[in-house]
Amino acid sequence: EEEGLRVFQSVRIKIGEAKNLPTYPGPNKMRDCYCTVNLDQEEVFRTKIVEKSLCPFYGEDFYCEIPRSFRHLSFYIFDRDVFRRDSIIGKVAILKEDLQKYHNRDTWFQLQHVDADSEVQGKVHLELRLSEVITDTGVICHKLATRVLECQGLPIVNGQCDPYATVTLAGPYRTKEKKTKVKK
Repeated sequence: EEEGLRVFQSVRIKIGEAKNLPTYPGPNKMRDCYCTVNLDQEEVFRTKIVEKSLCPFYGEDFYCEIPRSFRHLSFYIFDRDVFRRDSIIGKVAILKEDLQKYHNRDTWFQLQHVDADSEVQGKVHLELRLSEVITDTGVICHKLATRVLECQGLPIVNGQCDPYATVTLAGPYRTKEKKTKVKK
């Protein structure tokens, strides 16, 4: 960057509609849906709720400057539930490098199923040491030392990332769990 020159990225999105959403399992069958726009896992926009529809029309525009680097621009369709946590119906995730393909194009995307494993992001760099220890009674035991060296690409939620690691060692007779301090 040259001195005095500020480079920024922005995105403008038109959220049109969703079609043929799966029916609600209850007697009503209809859903009260809204859509969120996320940079990685940080929500940056939410549409209004469209009530009692399996083909909600949103017709909303969204514009924002992008304050940081990101990997995925994602859209989540939720079903609002007044008694429990809102449930995710599906998502569309677009890699940052693929966004140019959709510039000024009206495109339909297939919703993808969402599960906890598909939402995990980032990498962790670990150091593991397994050693044998002989006790006073001559029994050989194994000792595992684990060190978290660094993490990369972790999601930023509400503008911050407060990571910690949990290490769980499951043996035949017991399970032991240790948690690191939160890194600010």
